[in-house]
Amino acid sequence: MGKVKKSSLKWSFAKYIIPCVLISMFGILAIGHGTNYLQEWYHSHYLDTMGEELKGLSIIEFDNYRFNVEIIEHTKQSFTFWVISSAQFVLIPLWTIFCVGVTGIIFYNRELKKPIEKLMEASRKISENQLDFRIEYKKQNELGQLCTDFDDMRQALDENNREMWRSLEERKRLNSAFSHDLRTPLTVLKGYNEFLQKYSGRLSEDKTADILSKMSSQINRLESYTYKMSDVQKLEDITPNITEVQTDILRENFSESGKYICKNKIFSLDFQNDRNSLFIDHELVMEVYENILSNAERYADSQIKADICVTEDLLIIDVYDNGSGFSEKALQLAKEPFYRDDKEQNGSHFGLGLYICKIICEKSGGNIYISNTENGGKVTATFFCKNR
Repeated sequence: MGKVKKSSLKWSFAKYIIPCVLISMFGILAIGHGTNYLQEWYHSHYLDTMGEELKGLSIIEFDNYRFNVEIIEHTKQSFTFWVISSAQFVLIPLWTIFCVGVTGIIFYNRELKKPIEKLMEASRKISENQLDFRIEYKKQNELGQLCTDFDDMRQALDENNREMWRSLEERKRLNSAFSHDLRTPLTVLKGYNEFLQKYSGRLSEDKTADILSKMSSQINRLESYTYKMSDVQKLEDITPNITEVQTDILRENFSESGKYICKNKIFSLDFQNDRNSLFIDHELVMEVYENILSNAERYADSQIKADICVTEDLLIIDVYDNGSGFSEKALQLAKEPFYRDDKEQNGSHFGLGLYICKIICEKSGGNIYISNTENGGKVTATFFCKNR
């Protein structure tokens, strides 16, 4: 937002009121001179002449009837003179009111009418939930600033609505996918149940045990999947709990988790930091870190490396694996919920790990990125790291 320049409403009003005062004063002078001139002219042409005529008539002849008539005529001439004399006391205020009124109308039409109409129209559209418009008013005055602020508010509302709509659509898609993915294990369990009921008492113990083991596996898969979906729903509404974490403790946790998760692969950790402590949500950072390591462990041939560094305001976690890397399709969709490679469609991996990491990173003021290197795949997670 830029500061309002000198062309504010008070300066604009001054540009209109000064000519109004000058024109009004000129008109007052003209009315005064005009009425004075008309008084003198009327006095010299009518009142003086009539006075002399009446004076002469009164000496020559005394006639009550005629005298009365002349007196009436003389009274009419005197009333006209009085009207002319009093005209300036009426015309001057009327002229002043006229000038002020015309100035006000011109000022309103040129300075106020357009922005007020724009703001009223914008208010109407916002009340009707129509946000795909812009408020443009080029004059740099208070109303121009108000139009700019109003447009910023409209844009913020539009972005919030779009984000809410995106969130609702995402939840809708998650629920739809959740329902779809539940059908497979439920169908399998239903088939095994019908099989057991149909051949009850005629199956060997080994066959029965094998079927029960498979049913138990499907039940465990359903349980794990339900927990994952519950985690996703909770993460949508989570607020990071920022606390001070000692970097030595954080480095130790990174190292221990890496060795535990990547126990069948070679794991290495490089932690670059010059601070004694960080202000982060420790639990969320570890959740993302462990999810990324688990993902790398599935795809790595033999080696996994974690590079962690702290910049001025970010905690950056890079995890490398020496596997085959991400496919072109995976680079586009790996962060979407339920994305899995073709070879994993029937496995226990649900395609929610990187999606959960994405949600956590965004809630923590960062993001997640995936890419390929010369030796395999790379996943980068960033977190806003407060420095107090």
